[in-house]
Amino acid sequence: MEMFLLLLSLLAFFRVSTTSIANATIQVQDEVVVRSESYSYEPSRLVMYVQTFKTPQGQLLSLLPLLQHHTKVTHIVLASIHLHEEPGVIRLNDDPFNSPTWDTIWEEVKILQNNGVKVMGMLGGAAGGTFIRLNGTEAEFYSYYHPLLDLIQKYNLDGLDIDIEERVRINVPLRLINALRRDMGPNFIITMAPLASALSERGGQNLSGFSYFDLDIFATVPGSDEKLISWYNGMFYGGFTRGPPIFQSIVDAGWDPARVVMGVLDCSDDGQPNGFVRIERLQENIRNLRVMYPSFGGIAGWEYYDAGMSDGDVYQPWR
Repeated sequence: MEMFLLLLSLLAFFRVSTTSIANATIQVQDEVVVRSESYSYEPSRLVMYVQTFKTPQGQLLSLLPLLQHHTKVTHIVLASIHLHEEPGVIRLNDDPFNSPTWDTIWEEVKILQNNGVKVMGMLGGAAGGTFIRLNGTEAEFYSYYHPLLDLIQKYNLDGLDIDIEERVRINVPLRLINALRRDMGPNFIITMAPLASALSERGGQNLSGFSYFDLDIFATVPGSDEKLISWYNGMFYGGFTRGPPIFQSIVDAGWDPARVVMGVLDCSDDGQPNGFVRIERLQENIRNLRVMYPSFGGIAGWEYYDAGMSDGDVYQPWR
């Protein structure tokens, strides 16, 4: 965990705003959603994904140390939400939202939000099936969508990170994004999590089956340049985080650097071993990117529970 604290401290140093985390986060989100053209003026985002809710020792994992240790995290993404075959059967990992498994987490979510941290859910991920179920007729789509919307509203999530790792047509994310914007309004955060290569060129490696370049064009408020997708949490795994070139190629392809967050592995066990970059090299990359792109969109870590363990940190559960 010490690695994550160091990383967040480094990013915090480069933040544009000098206000408190609560005020800064709220100001950032107002700018992100209301006017997409203001991205170049906002502070970098500090995003943490949480999928494993126990420590490596099997104890309940608390999210509150992210506040207690003044990490300046701006967004926490709870993963992963899955739509099952029967409409209305929705689980966060293996359990329904109302399972006692999540009672403590939902209480902590309220505390985090009261302190200015945005808490989102991640829909989809490596386990396939969710987005195929959103690919039917209007009636079929809404039979899955409305129960999801009810949960988002009931548990007061600030946004949804859409992680499509199965091949679907472009109308699937577009219909979902439009529905969320209509029903949740402009302050609801909508992000996506493609491979970085899917943003670097139109023919780049892509798990989703559609062009994110085309999607971003279509996912726009009619009659304006405002984007419905707030930003992209790109998966910069493998060689992608070893230096700025891949990020530069994304910007050269036409993306606003403030709308691209660099997603990295917090531990070598969280993905392919060659996808992990040690903290010293990662810090250097962040410094270089901030020099090249003052509006650099930020960094996201996958995932929280074992952050830093591959950098030799001794894991000590925060109390």
